[in-house]
Amino acid sequence: MKIIHMADSHLGFSSHNRVDKFGRNQFEEMVYKGFEEAIDKIIHLGPDAVVHAGDIFHNVRPRIRTLYVFKRCLEKLSEAGIPIIIISGNHDAPKSSSSTSPFVIFEGLRDVHIAHKAHYERFEVGDHLFHCIPFCLDPKDYLNEFGKIERSGQDVLVLHGLVEALKGKKLRTIGEHEIKDSMLKSDFDYIALGHYHGQVPISNNAWYSGSIEYFNFGESEDKKGILLRDLDRFEAQSISIRPRYMVNCQPIDCVGLSSIEIKEKLMEICSREVIQNMIVRINLKNVSRPAFKNIDYASFNRLKALALHLDLKVAFLDEQENRSEAIDKSNLHEEFAKFLKEEGECERIPRTIKEDAIAYGTGLLKKAVVAQNTEALDATQ
Repeated sequence: MKIIHMADSHLGFSSHNRVDKFGRNQFEEMVYKGFEEAIDKIIHLGPDAVVHAGDIFHNVRPRIRTLYVFKRCLEKLSEAGIPIIIISGNHDAPKSSSSTSPFVIFEGLRDVHIAHKAHYERFEVGDHLFHCIPFCLDPKDYLNEFGKIERSGQDVLVLHGLVEALKGKKLRTIGEHEIKDSMLKSDFDYIALGHYHGQVPISNNAWYSGSIEYFNFGESEDKKGILLRDLDRFEAQSISIRPRYMVNCQPIDCVGLSSIEIKEKLMEICSREVIQNMIVRINLKNVSRPAFKNIDYASFNRLKALALHLDLKVAFLDEQENRSEAIDKSNLHEEFAKFLKEEGECERIPRTIKEDAIAYGTGLLKKAVVAQNTEALDATQ
């Protein structure tokens, strides 16, 4: 049996403030287009099934256009006779039992199997059982739900979360739960993982397929695409969907450079061929404030307009001299954590997400202190 493993589509994600002629966010439209290209590629490959390991949507209340794009892709797979198995991830799952999952709209569609009710479900597709553990409100529930699995001898496990081996790469998002190593059993034919956006193997039978898109500059070097997995031969093949379109340039040391010299460096990087329809970050370090202030940006801005997004990250000499002292004195993240704990005790924050909210918020504040004014804050990182 051959399956396609994909994850972290984040349909509805928008960024970079560039709009098309219809007023739609261009990056959001790219995400839709990439997902549809992936579905067309899958139909061309003709697998026996598709597994999506969570975060179809970027949030739990997707807009009509987002739902329409997803529905259209499901119909394409159904018409091609390719079943799909889906679990909810931390982005598209409700964070309380009183909320309704967006996936209820798609229940009952032919060859569409969705686990989104915060408990273990299994689906028999072809000659394999697909054991699905979607996003759970309480991190402790994952091991409990895992204990409900009865193996058939031909089993695929589908999970969404960060394995312990990658705990140093936390995304700091609400509901980011850890997958215990004890769940990654070797007797599964395959373990399809979602949440981490890079395409990496965790063991011989466990992979993150990664995302198709580049959602922040921290992912610029990641391998992107989908995986074709042969369950009989225990082989995985990486399938790219689109060429790389995000570039995080190596830092340029500007010690002693004048405004004219800095501009020349910028123009060398920003050729039409390099930046057209690309997402690019240029990193400047050791920059003199007076030199940076006096740069003539007219020609640079004309080239910048060709890019989908161009981010200029600048580290000034005086900031670098004072930054370590400023960061050591900062206790904003500690005050924030104290505030949220007090709110939680007053039951104004659901207990199931309190720890996640504290971790996410304190991480974001620490990042803001470090970044100061040298870069735009990106909460998706």
